Amino acid sequence: MRRLSAVVLLVALGTVACGRNQQVPRTAEALCSPSYEPRELVVRGPLYPALPSLTGRAPAEDRTTDVAAIRNVAAAACGLPEPPSNVACTADLGPGFELRFLDARGRTTTVTAAGYGCQFVEGLGPRRFDARPLWAALTAAGLPAPHPR
Repeated sequence: MRRLSAVVLLVALGTVACGRNQQVPRTAEALCSPSYEPRELVVRGPLYPALPSLTGRAPAEDRTTDVAAIRNVAAAACGLPEPPSNVACTADLGPGFELRFLDARGRTTTVTAAGYGCQFVEGLGPRRFDARPLWAALTAAGLPAPHPR
């Protein structure tokens, strides 16, 4: 009986540990909370990391301090689903974007979003995908985003 209890305990702990292998950064928790108080959003891109810059120029940076627009972009990013385990993505390349959210307490959350393939979004804990709602929110805010596909 004692051995069975130990096995059950180990299985339970293993399940809990495996489910928490990608912790959400503290700043992402703040970004995705209903009480998030934005101050500024800086969007850098388009970025083409696989290719050297042909022009030698740094990617453009656009910013907004429109609180409602930043909240909409944050809600779109935080609302993206996690990819299913069997997701299959195309092997194409395209632009990526870096979004830096600064809140009223001075905390920065950096999110990267791919505008190609499965459109993965990183920086909010578990990887998210299908960033079309994020692109729509960025476009509505007058910020750069890839064209929807």
